[in-house]
Amino acid sequence: MRLRLADGFYTLGETQRAAEIYLPLLPQLEDLPLLLENVRAKLAEFYLRSDDRARAREQLEAIVRADPANAQAHYFLASIAYDEKRWAVAAEHLRTTLLLSPQFEQAHYDLAAAQLALEDAPGALATLAGARARFAQNFIGEYLSAMAEIRGKNFSAAVKHFVTAEIIARATEPKRLTAEFYFDLGSTCERAGDREEAAKQFEKALKLKPEFPEAQNYLGYMWAERGENLERARDLIAQALKAEPKSAAYLDSMGWVLFKLNQPQAALEYLLKAVAESENAD
Repeated sequence: MRLRLADGFYTLGETQRAAEIYLPLLPQLEDLPLLLENVRAKLAEFYLRSDDRARAREQLEAIVRADPANAQAHYFLASIAYDEKRWAVAAEHLRTTLLLSPQFEQAHYDLAAAQLALEDAPGALATLAGARARFAQNFIGEYLSAMAEIRGKNFSAAVKHFVTAEIIARATEPKRLTAEFYFDLGSTCERAGDREEAAKQFEKALKLKPEFPEAQNYLGYMWAERGENLERARDLIAQALKAEPKSAAYLDSMGWVLFKLNQPQAALEYLLKAVAESENAD
């Protein structure tokens, strides 16, 4: 009767009241494994929705102990570990998820992201290659491939993946094309040696997000380094410094662009400030 009452509360959306009844019932359900797993799954769902990761993990680990082949429980445990930045644990649960359910597409991309967090670029590329063999080409797969190639310093290959991701997003998910996406593409083009294309991508990023200090500084410094568009470069770096006046990187950029503008005294002041801020950070 108590179980039925809890189920009724759960069905009505009163999950807190349902959980209060379910918890004391767990020891009494030990001899009914299917029913016990069902109750634990409901408790885990409730705790996940309540952002109580510790209690959700407790229920999910109990499910996995009783049923190691429960792919969904492994996936939820991976999600909790990922949120807690326990990358190795997340990766292990995701590998198990894919072993049990290889057609679970999202798990491939989640595993690749965890592998990137672990600085395992070759592993991420292998995971993404497996996904590419099973599923249609998509934005997240190409984007993660680009990030993995960057880790391996294969910048030209990364640019190709970024461009493919952009083409796919324009056709299917234009909201994916954020200022941050174009910043990543721009910085990768620059590292691949194509500074002209890099400038175009940084301009796209700034059009979408005019107050973007990282893009302002990167583009400004890139131009200053080549002695190009120095007035605009100074203005961009000045905007970045307005947002983050104590950034050693931005202070150094301003010093460099002022030096290129034949203002050595003003440049020296900014460079000394950059050194001071770097020492403070250390």
